[in-house]
Amino acid sequence: MFFFGKILEALGCADVGFALYVGLTQEHGMGKELELAAVGMLVFGLGVLAERWSAS
Repeated sequence: MFFFGKILEALGCADVGFALYVGLTQEHGMGKELELAAVGMLVFGLGVLAERWSAS
């Protein structure tokens, strides 16, 4: 479960980075950027929870 949590954290970081790229490159891309960033933060948070759950 620890490695699954780390994978989710990495995917969340990558998604937030992609959201930044979308927000900078697309005209009127702020709405899409916020959606992608929110999904990335949610995935990262799930990874943190999975990592903590495996430690207990």
